[in-house]
Amino acid sequence: MADTPARATTGAIVLLTSMVMLGQMSISLYIPSLPSLAQALAAPAEEVKLTMTVYLVAFAVSQLVWGPLSDRFGRRPVLFAGIAVYLAGTLACAAAQGIYWLIAARGLQAVGACVGTTISRAVTRDRYDRSEAARTMAFIGIAMAVGPAIAPVIGGQLQELFGWRSAFLGLALFGACVLAATWARLDESNRNPDRQALHPGRLLASFATLLSSRVYVGYALVAAGAFSGLMAYTTGIPFVFIDLFGVSPALFGFVPSFTVVGYLSGSVVASRMAARAAGTRMVAIGTSVCAAAGIGFVAVVATGNATPVTVVLPMVVFMFGFGVSLPNAMAAAMHPFPRIAGAAAALTGFLQMTIAAAGTVAVASLADGTPMSTALGVCGGGLLAAAGFFLVAKPADRA
Repeated sequence: MADTPARATTGAIVLLTSMVMLGQMSISLYIPSLPSLAQALAAPAEEVKLTMTVYLVAFAVSQLVWGPLSDRFGRRPVLFAGIAVYLAGTLACAAAQGIYWLIAARGLQAVGACVGTTISRAVTRDRYDRSEAARTMAFIGIAMAVGPAIAPVIGGQLQELFGWRSAFLGLALFGACVLAATWARLDESNRNPDRQALHPGRLLASFATLLSSRVYVGYALVAAGAFSGLMAYTTGIPFVFIDLFGVSPALFGFVPSFTVVGYLSGSVVASRMAARAAGTRMVAIGTSVCAAAGIGFVAVVATGNATPVTVVLPMVVFMFGFGVSLPNAMAAAMHPFPRIAGAAAALTGFLQMTIAAAGTVAVASLADGTPMSTALGVCGGGLLAAAGFFLVAKPADRA
């Protein structure tokens, strides 16, 4: 990766995207196995869903550690340490003999998995200006949405052929490939490590600086709300399709891929318009679409019109808005903070995953055998994203 290029090369984008895919594929590759996993480990659905919640919580909290570590020691060594933790946790998942073992192993897996997302954002901020960062974030954002969407396709086939443990063995193989690629191709982008980055006072000051910025908080809420909606859908939809609609795990694996169409469309719009349209306009459009799609989803279920098509269609629209708004929101949130890029990436990811974890808990606790809890989770995420922009970030941007 060349030092501070005018535009991100294809190789750089592929490498950064693969780092993000590590965490995102781990979210949902095993989703088609959830019902059979519950049977194999003699665990109720509520406990099985905790494997997702714990993953998101551990993912969120760990970023607060990896980000400052990368500000202090550099991006490369921290990335390699995180991937090593990820491989250990993933192999522990594959060997799990009980649901609590699996829940704990998912937590360890998440501790390592989040390093790719944190470092990729920090590297992007290290190397590119705001416009190019938005274009690069559009591709990274694709990984954040496409990973959870295409992973069930692979996971469904693995479940049918080899059983639920094969999903985690596949993730371990993917993690090893990412480790090899980054070792060979990722240059250090943090040219001026901050020796005080891990000092408690400096850490608190960095996070206080970020949280005192309405621009940062507003755009971070946009990212968190949109991602929360996606995770609510990802967590709730396998039980809706497999248990309610009677779809087989292998066939269900293709269901989330429909959302890729919406997200890719939004990402293409975001990447092509990054240099021509104001980022605030793109975020305004994207968050409005997310909120409208969430409201439409709730309306469909409330009126008794839930079918496989009417459940998927609102999410396709939601994901279009997600694709338009996310890269611009991420670039806008991090751009003012070059000296604490690692901390900014970490805190953004923490907020994103914490709110998403809360969404998955709500989906699980409100489940009533219908898609309503999933629809409410998607709607809540869309409304939070819109509120983050229109009520917090936009007024501050104008000030």
